[in-house]
Amino acid sequence: MVIVHEDNGCYGLSENTPTINKKLLDFYHLKFKKTLKSNNIPYVVMDYEDYDEDLVGDYFVGRFAHALIDKELHSKCFDKLYDYYGEKMWPNKKAYYYYDDKVRQYELLEKYGIQVPSVTCNDLDELLKNVTIGTVIKSTYGAGSDSTFYVWKKEHLDNVEEYISHCYNSGNFFPCQVQEYISTEYEKKIVITNDEIYGIKQKLDIGWDNPNDFPFNLGDEHWAERVVQENTGNQILNLSLIPDEFDSKVLESIMGIKRELNTPNLKFDILDNKVLEFTYIYGELQITDWKYYSFDLESKSFDKKVVSFNDFAYKQSNSVLKHLGIIDGDEQR
Repeated sequence: MVIVHEDNGCYGLSENTPTINKKLLDFYHLKFKKTLKSNNIPYVVMDYEDYDEDLVGDYFVGRFAHALIDKELHSKCFDKLYDYYGEKMWPNKKAYYYYDDKVRQYELLEKYGIQVPSVTCNDLDELLKNVTIGTVIKSTYGAGSDSTFYVWKKEHLDNVEEYISHCYNSGNFFPCQVQEYISTEYEKKIVITNDEIYGIKQKLDIGWDNPNDFPFNLGDEHWAERVVQENTGNQILNLSLIPDEFDSKVLESIMGIKRELNTPNLKFDILDNKVLEFTYIYGELQITDWKYYSFDLESKSFDKKVVSFNDFAYKQSNSVLKHLGIIDGDEQR
């Protein structure tokens, strides 16, 4: 029997979220339920209060993500769950150890030689000594740009504490990293699943109103509400990566990291073939026209694929179930 953890309600999407994003970014437990039910695999949906009792089942799958209200809950029960389910659990211990901790991730990326050079600062005094014009400051915690700001003017140096106060985790900002700003038109986002690697390049914004708007000028808009496949000034914001845009060292490194963590899925954010961060929880990539080049992990070769939107929406959750041996490649949701 599979225990499916019910997503924390804090990850719910607003009514303003485009339909395509709602499908791609739907609750994980709903996707797991649909696949398991369609394959006649027994499951039970549980929540945090259930883990105070004796644990049951053979497998556990659940969204343990970065939101503070959720992280406080899953950090208290993770060890108990892993002691019971072991490697029949997603996330497993190694992936969970690195998730939402950019300092730890940096040490692993450095081992593979694909890190963005960084200085780690443990408190405000250390940060003020290391921040300079042209640097990006990132808390070790937080997803996306929630806890990041960019200093590009001299007057910004006098307001570092204010920028920290605008971060979602301002009360727990340290340790943080200081990195040189990398000027490039696109950021690559590369995903590795149980059997393939694929990716996109996402056009970056330029010209921010203030340091906390970096790297995307979302304003009050939630990131999930942004439509990334529309034409903007005759530019498509997301483009599928072609084989020549996959760096061979990066490919080998992310395959090595996946093996080391023994996890089904990872997404890597990459600038200039250096990895900014990685995560086992991510919003599914929006591939242009649902056509993309796939690097097959078995044959070590590229192939062009066309998938339906619905199949793509379940790509991440089904990869988890395949990795754990709950479903195989022939079973469908």
